[in-house]
Amino acid sequence: MPGHDIIVIGASAGGVEALSQLLSLLPADIPAAIFVVLHVPSEGYSILPKILNRAIAKRQKQSSLKAIHPQDGEQIEYGRIYVAPPDLHLLVKRGSISLAHGPKENGHRPAVDTLFRTAARAYGQRVVGVVLSGTLDDGTAGLMAVKQRDGVAIVQDPKEAMYSGMPRSAIENVEVDRILPVAEMAALLVELARQPIVTKTAAISDDMEMEADMAELELNAMQNPDRPGTPSPYACPDCGGVLWELDEGRLMRFRCRTGHAYSTDSLLAAQSESLEDALWSALRALEEKAALTERLGNRSRDRQQTYSAKRFGEQARAAHHQAALVRQLILRSDGNGSDTSTANGQVVESQSIAASGVTPEAKMEHPALEDSSSLPQKVVAICASAGGLNALSQVLSALPANFPAAITVVQHVSPHYPSLMADILSRRTKLPVVQARSGDYLRTGTVYIAPPDHHLLVNADGSLSLSHSELVHFVRPSADLLFESVAASFKQQAIAVVLTGAGSDGAMGARAIEEMGGTVIVQDYKTAEFGGMPEAAINTGVVDLVLPLNEIAPTLVKLVAVEVKG
Repeated sequence: MPGHDIIVIGASAGGVEALSQLLSLLPADIPAAIFVVLHVPSEGYSILPKILNRAIAKRQKQSSLKAIHPQDGEQIEYGRIYVAPPDLHLLVKRGSISLAHGPKENGHRPAVDTLFRTAARAYGQRVVGVVLSGTLDDGTAGLMAVKQRDGVAIVQDPKEAMYSGMPRSAIENVEVDRILPVAEMAALLVELARQPIVTKTAAISDDMEMEADMAELELNAMQNPDRPGTPSPYACPDCGGVLWELDEGRLMRFRCRTGHAYSTDSLLAAQSESLEDALWSALRALEEKAALTERLGNRSRDRQQTYSAKRFGEQARAAHHQAALVRQLILRSDGNGSDTSTANGQVVESQSIAASGVTPEAKMEHPALEDSSSLPQKVVAICASAGGLNALSQVLSALPANFPAAITVVQHVSPHYPSLMADILSRRTKLPVVQARSGDYLRTGTVYIAPPDHHLLVNADGSLSLSHSELVHFVRPSADLLFESVAASFKQQAIAVVLTGAGSDGAMGARAIEEMGGTVIVQDYKTAEFGGMPEAAINTGVVDLVLPLNEIAPTLVKLVAVEVKG
């Protein structure tokens, strides 16, 4: 008689470390198959199975437990960890695995909810759902489906998680069975896998059947007019269709006719992004209108067409005024109570202590410098995205406490939640690590982390600025902007480091560093968790050094001890 032998795990930000720790503690003979969804960029490629296998081998050298990206239709086997590939939902069927390019859920593909729901449909009480570190709330609806089919729900202790959004949402909306630190989960999973199931599983609801089929774009489900829920007044951020509201006790969700699904938090986040996109489009249109009407006005004056020139001038002034209003809305839409403006060509941000949540004691930790002679002579700018926490930890932990340069860091994180990056990294390095604030001055041997949803810029006087200006390569903070500002301000004394991440952020900034005589170091993309950013930087042809991760810190120590470039 089988036990709880179908283990489904969901994670997002901060999930790589949690997954590595949990799976490395499982014995090779666990009588269960394990399925993992970690949110990864759709345009990249994932080496998460390699990372997990290294973690397992480090703790259990001869373990036969293996992580893989499965193939569509692959048979389910015990002792295998099936990791969802990028841009494909991982679906569990009776005895086999399906990969599908179905509609996104909570803005993600692969989605945790989709994995959990299909596993619950196929295996009922045999399923154990595990929610680990992550932002927002993907996994909550899926964990509810697991419980509806009499499965077991386990959630990482939010106080331990690097990002508590997903665990907290699951706890608040689902009757979870256990809330545990990761270190205690493995023993429980083994116990559950070996515990025979004797009771009968609850029946599958029609709504669960339909939602599971939608993930595969199953024709009958997509064309069925009898939708779960009731029509709402809200539009789908993905396709613009009507969202249907599904009320499941404490949990409210939405799904459109084409299958896109949202929780309340995910819908709010998507609406915020859509609003910002609309504001940027309006700003661009108004500025283009102002430029065109000014040109037409000048042309009319040259032709002595006084009336037309006056009319075009009025239209140009009106467009400039409207653009200024939209620009103010954008700059003040960061939700942190800050007012951002431009003065003397630099972005400055005035923010009250009360609004920022910064205590007076924290203000005193790194006040503005009065003597520019104490500014660092060299600045290291580091960027990372997916997989960046591990890479940053390894680089910064290997630097000495007397490292004779300032370090600025852009790590792509969720714009919707405060970042714990500075706190986490400060526990892993001898160097002081702080979240950057506008007006701070760079100090030798200090690490400055860009805050969520703000570009970090370094000025020529060594001060820092934060900007809520337009996204660059769909991200804010942007490595390109940081690199370009460091290049302009510190020229030959600038060092750029590109670590793991999907996309191409940092490549244009690397060109700026090279043009100003600085040094560009890139992590070897073959060893990076996500090779997109390193490979894009290498393809520029301006990179000085391509190094494995463990050689970057010693190289930085050598570079800052001598003149960087003649």
